[in-house]
Amino acid sequence: MEAKKKIGVIGAGISGLSCAYELQKAGFDVTVYEKEATPGGRMNSRTQNGFVFDTGADHLCNLYDTMKAYCNEFHIVWQKMAFNEYGVIKKGKIIRLVDAVGRFSQFRLVVQYFLTKNVGDFFFLNDAVKYDTDNARDFMLRRTGKEVVDYLVDPFVSTYQFHRSNEISLGALYGIMNSVAKDKTKWDLHRTRGGMKALPLAFAEKVHVRFRDPIKSILGGDTVVVQARDEQSYDAVVCSSPATVTNRIYSNPTEAQKTVLENTRYATTMSVVFRVPKASLPNVSIVWVPYVENTAISGFVNESMKGDECIQDGTTLLSTWLHEDFAKQIFNLSDAEVYERVREELAKVCTWVARKEDFVPHDLERWEDAMPVFAHGHLSRVKTFLEHGQGGNNVYFCGDYLNSPWTEGALRSGVRTAQTIIDRFAE
Repeated sequence: MEAKKKIGVIGAGISGLSCAYELQKAGFDVTVYEKEATPGGRMNSRTQNGFVFDTGADHLCNLYDTMKAYCNEFHIVWQKMAFNEYGVIKKGKIIRLVDAVGRFSQFRLVVQYFLTKNVGDFFFLNDAVKYDTDNARDFMLRRTGKEVVDYLVDPFVSTYQFHRSNEISLGALYGIMNSVAKDKTKWDLHRTRGGMKALPLAFAEKVHVRFRDPIKSILGGDTVVVQARDEQSYDAVVCSSPATVTNRIYSNPTEAQKTVLENTRYATTMSVVFRVPKASLPNVSIVWVPYVENTAISGFVNESMKGDECIQDGTTLLSTWLHEDFAKQIFNLSDAEVYERVREELAKVCTWVARKEDFVPHDLERWEDAMPVFAHGHLSRVKTFLEHGQGGNNVYFCGDYLNSPWTEGALRSGVRTAQTIIDRFAE
């Protein structure tokens, strides 16, 4: 009987875990390496002072079909948020998102929606490569005007990607616009009961994960050598770590692999969480903060939308995210200094809370590599790599930066990479 092929997976984020799980189901001998004590990466949660809250990705959408299927398989409750309303800051006030721009701007935007091409699946942007010809800001300025860019396009990008809209490809913008127009209410907000950690924990229980075992080096070849606490050899290795980490630990990448790793950039942000009086917050889920209104805060989330797990003794949590340039300015300050700087800026835009002192510091997380930047040119570069460079030296990549946005995209990237390996060894 032929021995099982050995596969090493670097990183126990959602892409690495889904990849490992599918490989194991297909009969491979799989080992996952994770430098932290818990799985999940940017899809994680904490319990503190009675609150269960998310430290990275904050919410999910009903459009996440692959994730929902795994949740059903693992008996994880897929839970609709208690309310689903968006706001945006305009002229210092929080208004409904549908009122963000005037009627003429709305008309121009509707016309652009009708002209939006069917670019396939937003969670795998390879089909959008043909529109990887410009950046979103410049294109939308020409087509819809400054008001739409300042109060819809730019804040959408900075709320969810933390950088500005001149740094995201038109192809990625077309992908999201097409999905919003086509899928509509499937974008309603959901969560996994127990926090973002619920699904990564379920995966980690099914596969062998070596926690607190950071990788020192990977050497590709006919067999792939992984140096961690000890040295192990594998028939293939999957790097599901961020491109910046993979670039640091992978000793001999091919030219195709090197091109992708060296040209992938991540936006930096911080998640800064405050306790606030629940009664002060209306039933608005997420507020976008345009850069033209505040250059520090990119958005904030009313965590009471998640129900009892985020409500304690009449208080709830307000999770705040930062524009990239501000996050970099304060990144190395002490926690106390970060809380104070962010609280000063948050008080200017979150007018629901009467006094600055009512923002009580609760938790913060620094995210140096928070989100991949799907800049003009990135989509094309990744598509070429996936078609012609994936698996060089028996080293495979998966993760959100491979044209696979957000947690659903990262999850699917892991599944696709597993299938690529399964097909390769079946030849």
